[in-house]
Amino acid sequence: MSPDDAELVKQCREGDTNAFEELVRRHQDSVFNLAWRMTGNWHEAADIAQETFIRAYRNIDSYKPEYAFKNWVMSIGSNLTKNRFRSYSRRQHMEQTLVETQDSESTPPAEARDEGIDIAIGRLPESLRIALVLKHMEGLSYEEVAQTLGIGVSAAKMRVARGRDELVRLLDHGHERETFK
Repeated sequence: MSPDDAELVKQCREGDTNAFEELVRRHQDSVFNLAWRMTGNWHEAADIAQETFIRAYRNIDSYKPEYAFKNWVMSIGSNLTKNRFRSYSRRQHMEQTLVETQDSESTPPAEARDEGIDIAIGRLPESLRIALVLKHMEGLSYEEVAQTLGIGVSAAKMRVARGRDELVRLLDHGHERETFK
């Protein structure tokens, strides 16, 4: 039976680098997906995921075992993504995403629909986007979303609900435009 995250953190604090490698294996996809959904850029997301785990390793002694390791590392990734996202012009990012989408005219309908959702998610305000991604794409509970973002549970529920409503509005608006072309 493999050790849980808390045991791996304990082993890591005792100098076992293999324990940290296991933590990375367990959580790298979630951290990458969060960063990718936030930035819309695969390379940027990979850099952020790598930096997240570097920071987690350097700060492993600040991890509090009463919280889930996944939430802690996702919080680090979320903060890094927000900081990096602020350093770039959002407008440039959206223009790049739209150009890439327009260049892929041979995309099958299901993939095009997925890209449309990704673009719409990218247009959400940052606070709503990250809450929505954590809840519906990473499968975190509202309590875990709140803990990861450092907000109350009711605020987490509100952000997820507003994010869903705004996403539906963006998708409906985009669909209407396609219909009239």
